[in-house]
Amino acid sequence: AGDALLQMLTIHLPSPHTAQKYRMEMLYEGPKDDAAAIGIMNCDPAAPLMMYISKMVPTADAGRFTAFGRVFSGKIATGKKCRICGPNYVPGKKNDLVIKPIQRTVIMMGRSVDQVVDVPCGNTCGLVGVDQYILKTGTITEGDAHDAHNIKVMKFSVSPVVRVAVEPKNASDLPKLMEGLKRLAKSDPLVQCFTAPTGEHIVA
Repeated sequence: AGDALLQMLTIHLPSPHTAQKYRMEMLYEGPKDDAAAIGIMNCDPAAPLMMYISKMVPTADAGRFTAFGRVFSGKIATGKKCRICGPNYVPGKKNDLVIKPIQRTVIMMGRSVDQVVDVPCGNTCGLVGVDQYILKTGTITEGDAHDAHNIKVMKFSVSPVVRVAVEPKNASDLPKLMEGLKRLAKSDPLVQCFTAPTGEHIVA
């Protein structure tokens, strides 16, 4: 079954080089003729870096995450200085923006995590050391790409149906509960954790 599924994917799904030519307009928030947009459209490894982080994957280290995403343009590399843009980032402003080097670049295949020097566009990979700057999703660009816009945030056509108030059995465990809710909200893009006006901790 696994071989049949893989063969079907390779036959019927277009390659990144083909798909990004017509998907760029739906992916990129900025002008369709700037360097980042053209790099995405051509899936060009020599173009400016454009990467979208779609999921935060929990690691064995308590409270730490690997940022998993896809490189649409350019090349992401260990030690590369990048602009880490949250979903509320606006070009020209500094809100929801952090400029930091990438600690490690890894390939995630099932349970195995292999460290690599760099990953060119058209591939997925994980980044270590950026989890404290990204809540759920984000865009990573070149460190000097001041005019680069975000890649559009994924929209989910679902809304919370069940809401549950949670509390620790022992009041002394409240910090542990708060940390657990933070990790849950960060690792699952559909989960919402917030504090109600009554002071209850709500999971939706």
